[in-house]
Amino acid sequence: MFTEEQLGIHHQTATFSNIFPQGDFDIIGGTSALAEAEVIKVTKDIVTCFFHEDSCDIHLNHADLLGAIWSWTGIKVEHRVKVAELLSMMGSLRPQSSERKSKWVVIRRQLLQELGLDEAMVNRLQTVGLRFCGSADQALPRLRGALPSDKRTFKALDELSELANLLRIWRIDKNVYLRKENSSGSLSEGVLLAVGGRYDNLLHQLRSSDYKGNPPTGMGTSLALETIIQNCPVDFKPSRNEASTSILVCSRGGGGLLVERMELVAELWQENFKAEFVPVPDPSLTEQYEYANEHDIKCLVIITDASFSLADSVKVRHLELKKEKNVERDNLVKFLSDAMATQFRNPYIWI
Repeated sequence: MFTEEQLGIHHQTATFSNIFPQGDFDIIGGTSALAEAEVIKVTKDIVTCFFHEDSCDIHLNHADLLGAIWSWTGIKVEHRVKVAELLSMMGSLRPQSSERKSKWVVIRRQLLQELGLDEAMVNRLQTVGLRFCGSADQALPRLRGALPSDKRTFKALDELSELANLLRIWRIDKNVYLRKENSSGSLSEGVLLAVGGRYDNLLHQLRSSDYKGNPPTGMGTSLALETIIQNCPVDFKPSRNEASTSILVCSRGGGGLLVERMELVAELWQENFKAEFVPVPDPSLTEQYEYANEHDIKCLVIITDASFSLADSVKVRHLELKKEKNVERDNLVKFLSDAMATQFRNPYIWI
């Protein structure tokens, strides 16, 4: 669900107010990690319509992991807000960059002299910045080895690892970092274009006392539309996604073939097809047919464990025309393009 809103910020004493256009995308329900990956994918696709992919960073965090890192550094609770404010000065700078290293020299002096922190604590904060806040692939194993092995911390690390793996399937693995500090950035160092997260606890609090069963999960992101527009390149040309037939990538057997479904959907997206899949790890074929019916999807691409791994083929089925055909994986894009040109009604394509 994508909505466009206006966020108003009103000064208590001033006579003016600032209005900031904001775009929100939310997913309610489904598997948490899959929903997180999809929200990040959608956000990235929107942002990279305006900016080059290499100029954008994705920063991941976890509340439970943040608490564990604070405990590991030994910083007292009463000092954490001020320390976080100082660390936020580096928030928009890429890990290992020369700018970040230069900024750390200034921050280190303030931590020691103004806050009076022990040098051992400051050194641990530096370790956090150097080893724990870099590339997700490198930082996660380091965190797992350094932090206390309590259940809550390991669960947070497992959730971040699962999210990173799902993003990798969708080819979102460049400029993905773990970070400890939060920052809005500045125009000279970087601009915050979108921020989001899970809000399961909020949904739990809002649920009615009459509600039976587990409340749904919630995941969303907010995009700073005005900031995006103000900072996009002058030669930006908006792209149009022409309407086309929707495709549902399904699985039969094989434990749900989640990775294979995600990979195939990503390939179809790359070719500008409107493709989706049922966002659960192991849906039954009946559940997938029901999903197609609810979303008015007529074209199914069905993969099975045997056909996908041995014959490297898929089955294309059109529910309305009651036609189907086994298609080689390498020929799938061409087959779908040719079929859609005649709305799947050319009888020769099914031979």
